[in-house]
Amino acid sequence: MNREEPWSARVSSRLGPLFSADGWALFLASLASRLYLGVLLSLALIAVLPALLGWHGTVVQSGSMEPHISAGDVVLAAGFDAAQKVPVGGVVEFTSPAEAEPGGVEKTRLHRIVGENPDGTFVTAGDANAEVDSTPLERGQITGQARLLVPTVGLPGLWLNSGNLPALAWWSVLTLLTVVVAVFGAKPTEEEDKEEDDGGPPPVPPGTGSRRLQASAAVGIVAALAVLVIATSTAFSSAAFTAATANAANTFSTAADWAPPSVTLASPGTTVRANVTLIAEASDAETGIRNVAIQYQAPNGAWTTLCTVVVAPYSCVWNTQGMPDGAYSLRAAATDNSGLTSTSAAVQTTVANSFAVVLNDPGEFQRGTVNLSATLYSPGSTQYTVRVEYSLAGTNKWNTLCQNLAAPYNCTWSTGTFADGYYDLRAVATSGTPTYSETITDVLVDNRAPTVTMSDPGTPLQGVATFAAAASDAHSGVAQVQIQYTRSGTTTWLPLCTVTEEPYSCRFDTTALANVSYSFRALATDEAGNSTTSSAVTNRVVDNTVSSVSLEDPGAYLTGNTTLSAVANSTAGVGNVRIQTALAGTGSWTTRCTLAASPYSCAWDTRTVADWQYDLRAILIDGAGKETISAIVAGRRVDNSPLRGADVQAANGTGIQGRLDAADTLSFTYSQQVNLASVTPGWTGAALPVTLRLRDGNILGTGNNGDALDVQRPGSTVNLGAVNTKANFAKNRKTVTYNATMTAATVTVAGVPSTVVTVTLGSVASGSGSIRTSSTAAAMVWTPTSSVTGTAGAASSLAPATETGTIDRDF
Repeated sequence: MNREEPWSARVSSRLGPLFSADGWALFLASLASRLYLGVLLSLALIAVLPALLGWHGTVVQSGSMEPHISAGDVVLAAGFDAAQKVPVGGVVEFTSPAEAEPGGVEKTRLHRIVGENPDGTFVTAGDANAEVDSTPLERGQITGQARLLVPTVGLPGLWLNSGNLPALAWWSVLTLLTVVVAVFGAKPTEEEDKEEDDGGPPPVPPGTGSRRLQASAAVGIVAALAVLVIATSTAFSSAAFTAATANAANTFSTAADWAPPSVTLASPGTTVRANVTLIAEASDAETGIRNVAIQYQAPNGAWTTLCTVVVAPYSCVWNTQGMPDGAYSLRAAATDNSGLTSTSAAVQTTVANSFAVVLNDPGEFQRGTVNLSATLYSPGSTQYTVRVEYSLAGTNKWNTLCQNLAAPYNCTWSTGTFADGYYDLRAVATSGTPTYSETITDVLVDNRAPTVTMSDPGTPLQGVATFAAAASDAHSGVAQVQIQYTRSGTTTWLPLCTVTEEPYSCRFDTTALANVSYSFRALATDEAGNSTTSSAVTNRVVDNTVSSVSLEDPGAYLTGNTTLSAVANSTAGVGNVRIQTALAGTGSWTTRCTLAASPYSCAWDTRTVADWQYDLRAILIDGAGKETISAIVAGRRVDNSPLRGADVQAANGTGIQGRLDAADTLSFTYSQQVNLASVTPGWTGAALPVTLRLRDGNILGTGNNGDALDVQRPGSTVNLGAVNTKANFAKNRKTVTYNATMTAATVTVAGVPSTVVTVTLGSVASGSGSIRTSSTAAAMVWTPTSSVTGTAGAASSLAPATETGTIDRDF
């Protein structure tokens, strides 16, 4: 009796035509699927195995390096040690600091080094970008050198990180289908066919063990792909531009998203304790939000990321119990899917997990009636009495200002009954044992207004005229001087210009005013808010209907070929303009050029005259033959000494940006090599202990943003002159000294060997409580001394050297 087994139909189907449904068509689909998975897993393996060599990989986010490197490619970079030569022309991975990023958040960049600057920094650019990167690259920022490119393998991770879920979903579906076809679409093995043909029922249906093996392989492949996606969604490198277009004449670069996202952080309250939820709101109308980072900052500390959230609501829990009690700043930084970042305004709060009394800082300068307020943190059910005390700064002799204060613990300080000067303030909470707040030091009481005098601008006033005032303040210092004018017969004063630094003067084109009589005055305001108005200079006539001529100031020091320029106009027409010079104070004038047409400028070769001070002027001959003489630009020094100060540069070390602290450097570059013994006796250029002195500009009469630096040496002199930082690094009328080390080196600038003297800051020697963090970007000015001589004995020029390069906060 013949017996048909349940699986006999399947055996029969395997003997069907070659081109049946499970024949060649299924074979080709299975082969294509396996090739796709093989390439994908091979690329993944290539991207992972070099980690055994110490290499690390990042996924490229944008197209700034196209056509060589595209978004979604994985670039494997080798570590970059201090002895390794910087590969000019090669692609490097580097850290772009927060201050160089539009959103204020540090990023990893992947660009090509295209050049080296004379100062040792490097120029980078994306291959697809029309312009080089705006911020020079320092060697210490380089984190790796690109060694291997694995194309497209990081695309799934990039889609996951950027929130491009539709693309990730299509790829996932396609890949899962290829896994099913590759693993389950193959015909049974010959062993299975032979086993079935031999007869005799197997204990289980044919292929059952093979199916289990296939299922395990499928799960393994899917798991490997999932690991690939997750691994490539955690490390990214960015670039400043994402696309480029060009025509024959012009090249333009464009960003995929021009508008950064908007972001705000809700205030958690003035006081927080234990666990508190921080909530941010972020939106981007173009490419959407990639992530939001919520950050905190302790006093004088750096910003620290508390959490990074990729999906709304953008919130996280801040466990303040691990934080020291005190004032904190909070903010949120949102990044959109094109890489643009915005940072919210900072929110202030105070962590108070244990009892504390805090006197709120009223500010550095005070006058009139000041409201002081104290706050008790975590008082529990204990009843406290609160008082506010004051002491002359640094004496530690405390007197009661307000006592028995009740909540909200406000104290009115009538500073008018106190002598102008510096005071320390503190709050005291008492319930048995007194608890003291942190002392607020060096609060300057300044109820004395500045003095100010308006200079006479002359009459008649024509063309571009100089308006000046003299102002001073013995305490907080002059904050600004505003020069004002009013038409004679009226009482409405209008601002002409506002000046924040000495000299308090400005150049103003009087042709913007009607030709009538005017009065002028100056209004000076000090840092505490006190103001004084000068007496008016009256009945000064603006008359631009006649000829006028003025000589532009060529600068305090003249060397080589100097351009002399004049501005001239006349209602009768300009016949010619003569530009003349004379030894200062002699009145013996020499014509340097006669000009018949605008621009009225010519080159004066100062090397044809002796080094000395000269007066300069311009003479206008109008169409009617009338002569008009400009104001004299007096005392401009011709100085063609071969040795001069060429540049001064400062650099931040490992400390706070905008604050002088350890490891910061100050470098003085001369135009030639100098005799180092003339800088300081007996010096050969080896490391030498010195003292760097920082003085507030109000001590020197240069104002708040005029703090000065000089170098000293116990028992001897250091002839490096002085540096005007053009910024505010020291508290008002305070002096800070630093232990420092001075070294010298020879560099080649434009083919000429030159000496660079570098001073490296160490610890603070005195005045640590008087250091400020400056937010001002400015170019420093170095004034050398003639005590320094070159190797041939020539004395250094006294001409000031202005800091070159990008304006920054220096330290």
